[in-house]
Amino acid sequence: MRNNRGLICVRKAAVFCLAVCMCLGILSGCAGLTAQAREAKTAYLIMVNRAANCVTVYERDVDGEFRVPVKAFVCSCGREGHETPLGTFKTSNYYTWRLMVDGSYGQYAVRFNKGIMFHSVPYYTKNAGNMEWEQFNLLGEPASLGCVRLTCADAKWIYDNCGTGTEVIVYDDAENPGPLGKPEEVKLTAENPMRQWDPTDTSSMNPWNQVRPTLYLTGAAGGEEEEVLMLPVGATQHDIYDAIGLMDVTRGVYPSGEYIISISGKYDLNQQGTYHISVLGVGVLGVRTEKNMTLQVI
Repeated sequence: MRNNRGLICVRKAAVFCLAVCMCLGILSGCAGLTAQAREAKTAYLIMVNRAANCVTVYERDVDGEFRVPVKAFVCSCGREGHETPLGTFKTSNYYTWRLMVDGSYGQYAVRFNKGIMFHSVPYYTKNAGNMEWEQFNLLGEPASLGCVRLTCADAKWIYDNCGTGTEVIVYDDAENPGPLGKPEEVKLTAENPMRQWDPTDTSSMNPWNQVRPTLYLTGAAGGEEEEVLMLPVGATQHDIYDAIGLMDVTRGVYPSGEYIISISGKYDLNQQGTYHISVLGVGVLGVRTEKNMTLQVI
């Protein structure tokens, strides 16, 4: 009986050890997958030029280094006495609305350094139609209590596209805002009935949609309602801009030179392939519109 009991104990111990090993293996595998998933999400590097109040987003090049600038945002960093801290940080928490320390609210807030976050221009209440419009006009100069303020659309882009653990570098370079330059936004006036809405907010309730222009493809580049831009191998950057136009809300075509088109994304006009680009257009009223398109180099 003693021998049998000893044998049973040994078997139980072996089963227990095996179970522990299996659990450790599973946990180890899960940890590995989690790390891989997190790495897959960190497709971008965010550079905040504090001195220039400009944000530039980079993606990886063929060598896996963050050297390809894809987005530029005008911003408001911390004002005097509340300067945004310099250094290297990582994004962590994400909020569609966030109560700020001064009692205001921010949309699409992304934390990257303790109480420091990316977020929209502040709102008096948690209501997209109750923005502090005077603060919107301060984009491009220091104005916050340390956070990095952006337009609603730009804050949402970071919220949607930059996963947890995205690296954020805050630095100073007053002479050079970044490789894509420093964008501008429309200025709001006290007489404007739409002033308490962010002009970039993509909400269907936004009254700015009444004057928002529309991007379209011209000529043989594609149909008016299509989002696939087709160009031959060897086309130039000028050919891309010629292939994309802007219409006002009455579907009247803006004459050349009366609007601005900018394109971001990674593509090679000398190499056949399908590329994903983001196109931004700004009309004569200063209101912007954006569209994701597919570029086919054939």
